[in-house]
Amino acid sequence: MKNLALIFVLILSVSILSAQEKKSKKQLKAERKSQKIQLIKQIVDNKTFVFKAYSVIPKNEISKTLISDFGIEVRNDSIFSYLPYYGNTYSRDYSSFKDSPMGFAQLMESYKKVKTKSGFEVNIKVKNLNDVVDLVFHISKMGDATVVASSLSRQAITYTGEIFAPKSGE
Repeated sequence: MKNLALIFVLILSVSILSAQEKKSKKQLKAERKSQKIQLIKQIVDNKTFVFKAYSVIPKNEISKTLISDFGIEVRNDSIFSYLPYYGNTYSRDYSSFKDSPMGFAQLMESYKKVKTKSGFEVNIKVKNLNDVVDLVFHISKMGDATVVASSLSRQAITYTGEIFAPKSGE
């Protein structure tokens, strides 16, 4: 009888401990959200992130969904942009008519980060071959982002997408 009571107490204590260790879906979701917010803050602070564009909004035109893999990679002091450009240009480099003016790999002239109520605003200035491109990233705490690209020689254009941490090995 003593053994039966001891086994019952042991099973009851194990079940109580395991019930306390299990987290509800709400708690798990809150933890994942908190981890994502910390990751976004860390990658913006470290100047190492990838922006994947899902759509583009040329000035005075309707939004276009991007079906190919377009984006921007920011790595320490360099920026690698592989984005399409739709819009008017005010001066043109005719030697590279096949390339997008938003496709380049350059050193950053400046990187300024400002914490906002909803996330971050990151301003990056890049001196391209014949132009200076200003990129303004509006990044939410959860990683959704909008990038406004402007320059002196072409109309501004807006890209919407998401910010990610670069894959290890990149």
